[in-house]
Amino acid sequence: MADPNRCAVCEVPASLKCMACKQVFYCGKEHQKIHWKRGHKAECKCYEVVKNDILGRHLRASRDIKCGEIILRESPLIYGPKVACSPLCLGCHRTLPTPVGNNYYKCSKCGWPMCGADCEHSQHHVNECQLMSSRKFRAKIDYSAQTGRKESAYCVILPLRCLLLKKTKPDEFAKFSELEDHLEERKNTPLYNVLRANLVTFVRTILGMNESEDEILRAAAILDTNAFEVRQNAVGRKVRAIYPMAAMFSHDCISNARHTFDEKMNIVFIAKTPIGKGQVISTSYTQPLWSTIMRRTHLSQAKCFDCTCRRCRDETELNTFVGSITCSQCKVGKIISTNPMDNNAGWKCQLCAHNLSAKQINLGNTAIQKEIESLDKSSVKSFEDFLYRYRVTLHEKNTHILQVKYALSQLYGNAPNFSLHEMNDAALKRKIELCQELLEIADIVDGGWSIFRGNLLLDLQEALVIQAKREFLNGLLTRDATQEKLLESMNLLKEAIDIMKLEPDMKQVLNDRTQQLARELEADE
Repeated sequence: MADPNRCAVCEVPASLKCMACKQVFYCGKEHQKIHWKRGHKAECKCYEVVKNDILGRHLRASRDIKCGEIILRESPLIYGPKVACSPLCLGCHRTLPTPVGNNYYKCSKCGWPMCGADCEHSQHHVNECQLMSSRKFRAKIDYSAQTGRKESAYCVILPLRCLLLKKTKPDEFAKFSELEDHLEERKNTPLYNVLRANLVTFVRTILGMNESEDEILRAAAILDTNAFEVRQNAVGRKVRAIYPMAAMFSHDCISNARHTFDEKMNIVFIAKTPIGKGQVISTSYTQPLWSTIMRRTHLSQAKCFDCTCRRCRDETELNTFVGSITCSQCKVGKIISTNPMDNNAGWKCQLCAHNLSAKQINLGNTAIQKEIESLDKSSVKSFEDFLYRYRVTLHEKNTHILQVKYALSQLYGNAPNFSLHEMNDAALKRKIELCQELLEIADIVDGGWSIFRGNLLLDLQEALVIQAKREFLNGLLTRDATQEKLLESMNLLKEAIDIMKLEPDMKQVLNDRTQQLARELEADE
């Protein structure tokens, strides 16, 4: 980097600073453009990689970052099928449609299902295909009328691709190898016992590769620790991918950044809230409506670390009490953990002496979660009945209640006989109340430019427009009051557009929604 007080191009004293990274100076706009083309475009960033004993390597803001600002855009180092997935093409990675004949098209050399002959020559497939065909291996995945059936045979593909990088792209293999694996913690788990029997056997015995068992399992462990799931619904692609820099983002249950993916499969990190210079840049690996014990259990099992963020340390979960239940003795207090950092700690009422063991809490949570999973996913009544059954035991902000309310906010307006134009006034009002209540929770546990808030804002906006039009037609609102409600709806839509504008699958939806609301406003003038 050039002298911070001199132009990066001609080295004369300079005061014009790069507005993005604020690390480089220029004597004028022309030299700034020249430096950008020479390579500053790739170097310019608002973060730095640092390390400490708690977080390990992580990203820290090197300057103030504004809400909505793009922090990082990175292309995938490598990607491929998930551990188990529906049959997909190993060339273009699209989920395979129902075949015209009795079976999928098969690669002529290795037998894996493909889209067609063109995909056999994909850069993603040629090296693995050459190795498998040289060892006379042919895959045995055939079409089954049982739609949605997942094939576990795909578990070997992405680890194999990572191992092949050692010879084909050693620089990229070095980047992959630098990532954390947590292999020792993963050994002897059910998944790794299966991988030892299948993946290791496939790589060493069937393909004849020289990698040791630990090298093979380490590749799988790096993937499990660092891979992102990439969904591109528009093209029917669902894979997992490695992004080395993205893997440096640390976790926080109250994160200040989130990620999405563009049409080219680049991962894009966006600031959900303003981030001050020197602050850790964090994203969340869990669900915002989960309780602390659920989040920490998931992180321990899937990512091999114990979260100690401020939400996890607070037994009230920032006064939301998401993980607590109503006391069965005093009927008023809430049962909370005596030590949220210990999943085995006891639970007691805030107001009386009643207490429960961690085992009782866990058994209760498991039973209720299974009950929720068994509900008819298309039935509004099924979910409303659940809320009625647990109206005394579980308070209105309990994790299970919130999950069901969120499901209902989606069902109202989409379920059979409950489309937006079919719903009666009471159902429409219920949808609006649910969205407003969930937005209050979102502001605490997943605030700012989060996808959770964006979806709720869109649902609320659409419902408010329908309600305003109905009330006007029924003589309950004046034209001016209706116009005011529609303008309020427009403000919600504008905020949702800011949040969701980088989501590829939402672009057309947002455009259509904006045009429709504009027509509503014009018609009402």
